[in-house]
Amino acid sequence: MSLLSETALPPDSETFTADELNEGQEPAKKRVSFHTLGCRLNQSETGVLARSFEQQGYAVVPDYARAEVYVLNTCTVTEHSDAKNRQIIRKLHRQNPEAIIAVVGCYAQIDPEAIAKIEGVSLVIGSEEKMRITDYLAQIDSQNTVLIVRPKINKTTFTAAVIPHSSALSTQKLRKQTKTIERDVVPANSTLQFSGTTTSHQSTRTSLKIQDGCDFMCAFCIIPFARGRSRYREFSNLQEEARMLVQEGIREIVITGVNVGTYKTGKRTLVDVVDFLNTLPGLSRIRISSIEPTTVPELLFQYMSDAQHKLVPFFHLPLQSGSDIILQKMKRRYSAAEYTDEIWRAFESVPDLCIGTDVMVGFPEESETEFKSTLKLLKKLPLAYFHVFPFSARNGTPAFKMKEQVPPTVKQQRGEKLRLLSTKKRRVFHQKFLGQSREVLWESMKPDGTISGYTDNYIRVVLNELYNSDLRNQLLPVRLKELKGQTILGKFESG
Repeated sequence: MSLLSETALPPDSETFTADELNEGQEPAKKRVSFHTLGCRLNQSETGVLARSFEQQGYAVVPDYARAEVYVLNTCTVTEHSDAKNRQIIRKLHRQNPEAIIAVVGCYAQIDPEAIAKIEGVSLVIGSEEKMRITDYLAQIDSQNTVLIVRPKINKTTFTAAVIPHSSALSTQKLRKQTKTIERDVVPANSTLQFSGTTTSHQSTRTSLKIQDGCDFMCAFCIIPFARGRSRYREFSNLQEEARMLVQEGIREIVITGVNVGTYKTGKRTLVDVVDFLNTLPGLSRIRISSIEPTTVPELLFQYMSDAQHKLVPFFHLPLQSGSDIILQKMKRRYSAAEYTDEIWRAFESVPDLCIGTDVMVGFPEESETEFKSTLKLLKKLPLAYFHVFPFSARNGTPAFKMKEQVPPTVKQQRGEKLRLLSTKKRRVFHQKFLGQSREVLWESMKPDGTISGYTDNYIRVVLNELYNSDLRNQLLPVRLKELKGQTILGKFESG
């Protein structure tokens, strides 16, 4: 599974001040805030959870606001992720010791007992049942007992709740015993974005989950244990949600999952998902969040090359290592040469294509020579950026038992070299487009009036002028004038 950085492809959000939340004559609603770590899939699911709480009559408040219910959607891909989860739980408990803290998701699936021991936690729900959190809140008793819900993860095709925005949201401004549930206790109805936010009517971009889990079983990856084996969303169900999102004003849909390139229900594949989204009136862009190198349909190159097609020229193709020796130990499904061929084929087929990747440093037994193979490959490939992650040993994975671990200082040094190269690569990529006019989907507006957005090929543009009108959710061309850090300053043409 590819992890994007927490700032990558950020969803818009609608937040409210304390005064706005208290406006009107209606009785105060119970407040809930959401806190999300990890990948875009987690962020997507949090958005659905927020809608579910709205439907149940809760007021969704920003992550910094005091609430009666806190929901933490966790990540467990590294030791740092686990530590961050625990840190947030303790912070939330200090903020409101009387609040219910519900911890859900990947970390809750892998180590629920450890979470249950943290002061303040009331509810721990693993991956299979986390989307039904509101069902379980009613079962929390008043005896300071932690409820753990961790049934076995199903392998069947799934559906997800399709919940429109509540009209209420748009008008609203110690030691504990542990009870464990290993099976459903509420009749199951078969059935997402970040840190306390929910997709709003003013949102520009959001994710559409089409797949979950993974069968690839890479040696370092805990995700098949945290999210289960690969399974796919029913096509009619994802169609229903996509239509709803566009009706609510979404201009860009990001196709999201753990391993989206494997999507298959009946004769439907990822190409069919893209084909359907391309027919939706009102939708301007389709983006694929991340896709495994061996699973990319060739037809996508053709779609990205067509200026009239909504699929944008953007790929995020995880590499992990440029050494065949390490790739084999990682149990990746390609060689460095095969990855190279795919990158160049995409780059030469699609004009203005942005290609990003993930790279891991310090995998067990990675020698300096093998690291240099990765560095050399990254230098020569036409990549625009890469996310760099130090190897983190996860109990239960094959890599956890490998003897020759790389020292943390070496991981840090290797990571710094690759991040420096990534910064240079992004700058070179941006320079190619200086002086050009490109359409930007304007998204984020700061209090000082500055606004930013993204081009189709994932260049973040900041408008280098104050503008009287609110440009959010508008797709407008701008001249790319000047580099500024990892962004480009843009200016509207006069006249």
